[in-house]
Amino acid sequence: MIQQIRKSVLLNQILPLFFAFVTGTGFAYFLDFSTTNVFSVFFLLMLCPMYQKFLHQKYNKEIIFSSVLCGIVFTFSLWLRKFGYYHDSEDPMLNKNISVLLGFFLFFTAGTAELYRKIRHCDWNLKDNSITCRKKLIIFFGSMIFLLLAWLPYFLYLYPGEVTTDSISELNQAEGNEALSNHHPIAHTFMIRLLFELGLKLFNGDDTKALATYSMGQAILLSAAFSYLIMTLYEFGFRRRVTLGTLLLYALLPFHGSYSFTMWKDIWFAGVMIVFSVTLWRLFVCYAVSPEKNKKLPVSLLILLFLSGVGVCLFRSNGLYAYVFFLFFFAWYHIRKKYFKPLLCSVAALIIALIIKGPVYGSLNVTPPDAIESLSIPAQHIAAAIKDGAELTDEEYQLLSQVVDVSKIPERYVSDISDSIKNLVRETDNQEYLEEHKTDFLKLWIDLGLRYPYSYLMAQINQTYGYFYPDVQYWVFPGEFRNDNFTFHKDMQVSDNTAAWIDSYRQLYHYDHYIGMFWSIGFMTWITLFMTGAAFIRKNKKFVLIYLPVIGVILTLLIATPVFAEFRYAYCVFACVPLFCCIPFLNTEYLKCPEPVKIKKIKTESKPEPEPDTETES
Repeated sequence: MIQQIRKSVLLNQILPLFFAFVTGTGFAYFLDFSTTNVFSVFFLLMLCPMYQKFLHQKYNKEIIFSSVLCGIVFTFSLWLRKFGYYHDSEDPMLNKNISVLLGFFLFFTAGTAELYRKIRHCDWNLKDNSITCRKKLIIFFGSMIFLLLAWLPYFLYLYPGEVTTDSISELNQAEGNEALSNHHPIAHTFMIRLLFELGLKLFNGDDTKALATYSMGQAILLSAAFSYLIMTLYEFGFRRRVTLGTLLLYALLPFHGSYSFTMWKDIWFAGVMIVFSVTLWRLFVCYAVSPEKNKKLPVSLLILLFLSGVGVCLFRSNGLYAYVFFLFFFAWYHIRKKYFKPLLCSVAALIIALIIKGPVYGSLNVTPPDAIESLSIPAQHIAAAIKDGAELTDEEYQLLSQVVDVSKIPERYVSDISDSIKNLVRETDNQEYLEEHKTDFLKLWIDLGLRYPYSYLMAQINQTYGYFYPDVQYWVFPGEFRNDNFTFHKDMQVSDNTAAWIDSYRQLYHYDHYIGMFWSIGFMTWITLFMTGAAFIRKNKKFVLIYLPVIGVILTLLIATPVFAEFRYAYCVFACVPLFCCIPFLNTEYLKCPEPVKIKKIKTESKPEPEPDTETES
């Protein structure tokens, strides 16, 4: 009896109060509260009931695993950016670091565990999901028209479209003014040439209207990608408010409308990525609803899986690495289940992409990007160490001096953008030496990192924090317009007052709370991770594979990004987050395998409901 009383007191009072105290202290340190700030007491009063509930709930192993993983990632995402510079074990602020780490870990773990418990049995789709082919086409093209009309003001405001430094380089390559270079994806350069040339033929060589043709063609293709998701949600029987809310997100968030008329490879990559992800979702629904359908999968689904897979590999250089990362787990699942047709299509997509990027580009005399372009992070590591006063050996100094003026590194180093150091290397113009002595430079990078690990760590954090830390604001919309070697020009088709309103609407994220979170790369990374956990705790754990291509993109950005928070680099994450938020809430027991339906009168007799997915999950 006494033991029960002690246990009750411990769980109901002592532990919750201790957890709340630690978390409140961590928040106070993180937010720079003074020791007399009254909000510290509010944290204590609000957090104590949450921990009481957390300690009394019984969570299954899937929820525990997912919440602990979220707790670790979210905690270190905040701590690395805010308190990562407290590296010395004798630092008087070490206790602050411990409070923040422990407090945030407890908060995020308890909070996500409770959210996972509440949403685990939440379904957003209805049992009656019958839909004719005609209605699917109406939903698809109706969504496209709605999005294009919603984006029309941006087209008139940006007319004939946005052309930046990267854009004009690709356009000059497309039109033969420059040699082809794989610094930008040749697949995108080809699409620029196709649409721009179409505009020239339609409008008698008018460059401005040709650029407008490209812009409109890109917007049509992006709207089609988003409409593919809307049609799928409708087909799967999602509640109207979910489907409509997803459509409105794509229509009203200004970066979707503005980017659809911006000549960037990132827009095409985002469109291809969402088509690929939705196609994976439809494929796994077929498995969940009718495992025997493996031998009768719709041919159109397999073709779309193949084509979108090739696109993911070709429209961004890091897309290939993200696809290989995904394919490893995709192959493991399909070999285990003996589902070979989708696996063969996915492997074939990778093979075709490698052939195109290898022999085909070689036959076209496509020049690869210079060596330093793919070494942004190692270059930043070395430059940070030198700026911090690293002592180089004579051999190391001589090696670096072959490719860069070492004396200029401290003044030219910028902690969050690698362009300055890359350009410093280009000024020496001896990257052939870098290519010929890769092993020596690799040894230098490793040796210097072992001697100055803190400089490397801080360089890595400063170069990538925008992709994992939510509270970061950086430019989203380009502020330049280039027309080198062309005659097109800006010709805004709206009044000055309308233009001012559109511009202020596009900048809402700078001064409106909550709305600004829709622009946060780090926050979208958090949502992606949280929703991956939400899919994991549901019985269809194979749906976790749908998240892996975008997670692979995020990982490549954390490994090799040249800019700390480039919105367009992560645009595919923003495009796919609405899909990721819907996947965990699909009840596959209500569904039929998504396959083409012939246009005919639908008989009204009752049909037996499909059997639920009975496959076991590891």
